[in-house]
Amino acid sequence: MHFIYKVSDLKVTDKKNLVLTKISKMKYAQLIVSILLLVSKLSFGQESAGDFKCFSKNNRRAERTTVLSASEDNYDVKYIHFDLKLSNDSTYIDGNVTTSALVVGSPMSAYVFELDSALTIDHILINGAPMLCATSGDIRTVSLPAPIMVGSIFTAEIVYHGNPYTTASIFNGVGGINKIRSNRWGTTVVFTQSESYHAKEWWPCKQSLLDKIDSVDIWITVPDSLKAGSNGVLSKITTIDGSHKRYEWKEKHPIDYYLISASVANYIDYSYYMHFTGSTDSMLIQNYIYSNPLTLLTFKRALDSVGLMVDYFSQIYSRYPFWNEKYGHCLAPLNGGMEHQTMTTIGFLDDPGIIAHELSHHWFGDNVTCSTWSDIFVNEGMASYSEDLFKEHFHSRLEMVMDMMSKQADVRKIDTGSVYCEDTTDESRIFSSRFSYHKGACLLHMLRYVINSDSTFFQVLKSYQQEHKNANGSIEDFRIATKSITGLYANGINIDTFFSQWAYKYGYPVYAASWNRTGNDFYLLLKQTPKVGGSVACFKMPLDIMLHSTSRDTIIRIMADQPEQLYHFIVGGSDSLVAIDPFHWVLDSFSSIIHDRSLNMLSLDQPMQSAINIYPNPTTSDWTIENLPLNSRMILTDIMGKVLWERDAHTATEALPSSDLAQGVYILRVNGEGVNDSYKLIKG
Repeated sequence: MHFIYKVSDLKVTDKKNLVLTKISKMKYAQLIVSILLLVSKLSFGQESAGDFKCFSKNNRRAERTTVLSASEDNYDVKYIHFDLKLSNDSTYIDGNVTTSALVVGSPMSAYVFELDSALTIDHILINGAPMLCATSGDIRTVSLPAPIMVGSIFTAEIVYHGNPYTTASIFNGVGGINKIRSNRWGTTVVFTQSESYHAKEWWPCKQSLLDKIDSVDIWITVPDSLKAGSNGVLSKITTIDGSHKRYEWKEKHPIDYYLISASVANYIDYSYYMHFTGSTDSMLIQNYIYSNPLTLLTFKRALDSVGLMVDYFSQIYSRYPFWNEKYGHCLAPLNGGMEHQTMTTIGFLDDPGIIAHELSHHWFGDNVTCSTWSDIFVNEGMASYSEDLFKEHFHSRLEMVMDMMSKQADVRKIDTGSVYCEDTTDESRIFSSRFSYHKGACLLHMLRYVINSDSTFFQVLKSYQQEHKNANGSIEDFRIATKSITGLYANGINIDTFFSQWAYKYGYPVYAASWNRTGNDFYLLLKQTPKVGGSVACFKMPLDIMLHSTSRDTIIRIMADQPEQLYHFIVGGSDSLVAIDPFHWVLDSFSSIIHDRSLNMLSLDQPMQSAINIYPNPTTSDWTIENLPLNSRMILTDIMGKVLWERDAHTATEALPSSDLAQGVYILRVNGEGVNDSYKLIKG
């Protein structure tokens, strides 16, 4: 779902903590633009902290399960057949919906489903036998003469009619079934929009995210001057009488309740086939566009580009999941789009970012659907970042960076809010553009930066897709998928810590930096103050430091994991400007960056307080390291960040060999539970 409110690239070649890279002159202009844009970040350093509240999975404001009655979980929906009569002149619906389901858990003594109380049920058949129905609000209960045993398949046919009372969702004020006229194109459309709790407003359903429907037939009878678009493949158009036709759509892939759709209007069908790179396979791109000839003329270029987007996302995410059916659009007067499976309902096609957003949902949202609305990040955060990947691939990296800066600025406007949705009773919180969308995209952007390898990052996304295809996934599932590829640590960052601080907690780091250079010695003092006190005591993230001079630009990657840290590097050149996070990878802010001529080696040599003991230091043989946390990771680098030695600590005391090392200064990093520290070692 995407709504609109009216209102090359530096590549770090070494995956370790410290990297020095020269920027090519060809990218110099892009770099300068990025540096200038950095100034805009400084204004965000003065925001008030606001009230701090932290919500975890065990500490939520409120949670709503998707089903209205726990009795709905007594059955597992296998198949649904829709036979609907619709037009575009009203939201009146004449429906016959047959559900086939499997009884699970315990014998079922009542069939419970949801349907808007404004809709009239004409009759109900359970396994072909007529039944009576009791109504309590939108919960409908059919008491059975005898329980249906566990493992049995039953059918429930519901015949109903009426004008439902549609509750406006945050999604442009639409929900359930809607009739809206497009003033731009002079076309009236009747269309459905069920996310998140609105399917019951137009069909008898079970609104459970975890109960994907194995397959669906959607028959829609309309006046013959109109067309009806829906999910899957249009298997047949049947003439009913001299003035009506029935569009018979078939969705063979598992589908969640809120992704089923119907759109009725005076459409034309604009379709073509796209081809996948490296394959002879092709796929239908099918679009229902307003019959106004100017509509296709206006949107044809955008529609013709959809196949290229499908192919690109298929390369980075895995093959489009529904390629043996189709992808396409039904135009409707929306201020955005909704990712109905295989046929997005979309308001306009002027913005390719919205097209990319809704298309990417077919991996993240349709193929793998969020397990709970609290986990909406795995739908919307993924799709929001897909917009940026689209811009990076088809336009420029600079355009992607500028869009990420806009998202980061939006997140910084309010301190208290997590990617994890702590209140699923509030649709405006579920679909918060600031937290579910923009902060979710920031999380992915930072994860990509932490992993520091695009091939590995996209392998994580593919692994998550394959592990949970045709089913559901959560933020925790995505964390596990990440660890399965990267291990517990990705370039010195604990993946569990990363998700804890960015997915479940509030705020972001605010840095104050001072620096100095004496000859080839460069010193940086970095202080971190979390934006929301108490949410994250200290964010643990890598940061790029750019040293700019007239002759060359150097990038140094540091690990920022302490409230106050002093760094020392040996670098050549003469620097006239220092920038931190110049390419805006991290959701952060800066209160100051100053030149402090008092920083020197004496500051670096101040004693470090730590429970870990290292001796002898200096040494001429080996170092002994005591009080190591078990299963922590030891990484030894030279002063330039090149990894020389690494090992997991299996005991509290370990020996670190130095016999093959030249005389000089080395850095030991220890990463583990409760520790993420660096130590200066000297080989004499």
